[in-house]
Amino acid sequence: MRIHMKRRRTALSVLTLLALLATGGCMTAGKNDPLPVKSRQKAEYEVRSLIDLLAEEIGSEVDAKSVNKEFRDCIGKNNETANDGRFDLDYTVQTPLPRAQYNTALGKLKKRLEAEGYKVSSYREGDWRHILLYAKGGDANFFVSVGAMKPPYDRMILSVTTPCFLPPGTKQEEVSAPLPRPHRASAPLAAPAPAPERPVAQRPAGAGDFG
Repeated sequence: MRIHMKRRRTALSVLTLLALLATGGCMTAGKNDPLPVKSRQKAEYEVRSLIDLLAEEIGSEVDAKSVNKEFRDCIGKNNETANDGRFDLDYTVQTPLPRAQYNTALGKLKKRLEAEGYKVSSYREGDWRHILLYAKGGDANFFVSVGAMKPPYDRMILSVTTPCFLPPGTKQEEVSAPLPRPHRASAPLAAPAPAPERPVAQRPAGAGDFG
């Protein structure tokens, strides 16, 4: 059982990392552009509704015990932070599905996401090691990733990551990139021993001079 849980956590963490890399940060293109407003409850409801829709599309349903959700404070591309409650949500689930149906299901998900206004950025069929689907868009600009669990699970993984949202009734804070860390003063080095004197070659006039 410990081995199975370790594999599950590893699979979920990899998908989460890929989602973060693909979305390229939580804040908008301009760090002080107006953020979309949404409560945590509303964001979770919309994400779960999308995941349930995708699971139904492939003839499966979400395994309630597999839900892994995390609300996070938004951090910008240059490590900008704010204290206005802005957040994003990462929501990952498993859906039981025979491995023989992976590629068929992946094609159905791609078609449904495109119909919902998502742009598919990566799509790859194959065995459980290779299948993947990345898509972003829809009304709320969610990022969707699809992968598969290792045997003998026979499960697909559906993951949705939201953009950065500002809670309702909150004034958006102006943020700026953090100041660079000051350089630590290094200890003075011991003076090197003087080299033995030797004749200095005559340099041509003007060589290496500035001005």
